[in-house]
Amino acid sequence: MSPDGRETWLNWVVRLRSDGTAIGYVQASLERASADVEVAWVIGRTWQGLGYASEAVGAMVTALRAAGTRRLVARVRGDHAASRRVAERAGLAPTGTVVDDEDEWEWRAP
Repeated sequence: MSPDGRETWLNWVVRLRSDGTAIGYVQASLERASADVEVAWVIGRTWQGLGYASEAVGAMVTALRAAGTRRLVARVRGDHAASRRVAERAGLAPTGTVVDDEDEWEWRAP
């Protein structure tokens, strides 16, 4: 939880099934006032391009939606095609908004 209590922070280490090696992480920040959830992910360079980010982000997003999340947001560098594909596979779409030189992507509950 954030020091001021306004956000809950959820963090998961992404590990290989074969031997448990930590290869990255996914995280979600839940804002209590807005009910928005900001998601992010990092996968080590050695394991990029192998589907690990898509699998981990997909699992996280599925769990967040099942828990009642109404809006998910991610910020993706415009020049990072792999992260754009991960966001797209997770059901997020670009909003056209740029925040700190990153494109905002979102999913809203129907």
